Amino acid sequence: MRIGVIDSGVGGLSILNAVRESVPAQYIYCMDNQYLPYGTKSELFIRQRLQQLTHHLLEQYKVDLVLIACNTATTQAVDYLRQQFALPFVGVVPAIKPAAHYCGIQPFAVLATQATVNGPYIEQLVAEFAPKNDVQLIASSELVLLAEQKVWYRCDVTAEVRRVLLDTPLAQSNVAALVLGCTHFPFLTEEIRACLGQSVRLFDTAEAIARRVKQLQLQFGFSQPEDGVVDVFVSTAELDLIQQGRLAELGFGQHQCWPNPAGVEQAYSSVSSLS
Repeated sequence: MRIGVIDSGVGGLSILNAVRESVPAQYIYCMDNQYLPYGTKSELFIRQRLQQLTHHLLEQYKVDLVLIACNTATTQAVDYLRQQFALPFVGVVPAIKPAAHYCGIQPFAVLATQATVNGPYIEQLVAEFAPKNDVQLIASSELVLLAEQKVWYRCDVTAEVRRVLLDTPLAQSNVAALVLGCTHFPFLTEEIRACLGQSVRLFDTAEAIARRVKQLQLQFGFSQPEDGVVDVFVSTAELDLIQQGRLAELGFGQHQCWPNPAGVEQAYSSVSSLS
């Protein structure tokens, strides 16, 4: 089984880590860092870009399933993609339903990108699953970039995360839970808890997505990968030396930059030789 995973940055790794634990497959992670972050892009752009990336995953890797590991891309493009391609897509949406169940009638907040917060999908989820709750929708693209800094370069972003959060309505609110409505944000769990306190319950969707992918694997009877097959990391802009060195630690045995940078003849390079 070959599974393509798409996100603009490393946020989708928070989903991939959970899926890898339960679904044996070859994973092709497509990081569209040329257009990081998706949360500042238009719906039309995201639809066209995801269509292009899906074509690449199908033509180059013959993927059996595509996981859109990005809340913004899911809410704005997954329905469109399902109309364009005859293969299963799994998307991620903010965990409003479990948060509402946990909170009862208490208020909670959703922290996501601007595109997700402003989209009609969020309104539909709130109306359907949390009609009696006071739900605060809070947008931040800066936290996406801070998560990138932490994952790639192991930066201490505690102070920066605190500054961002204290500049939002969360600083004055008394919410019982916070929905992490961007796949980048689980990488900032420790920093968020340090700012908001341990009493605020954090929700993400990684485990639910892993269950859904496992269900589809069984439903379609996808075969397990052959011995020796490695996971592939695809970037749409070149990685620096530190990023290249991190790929093996993140579980990837091969890297491709697509489209190829000018003057680069080899599409693939061994991650072990870069680290």
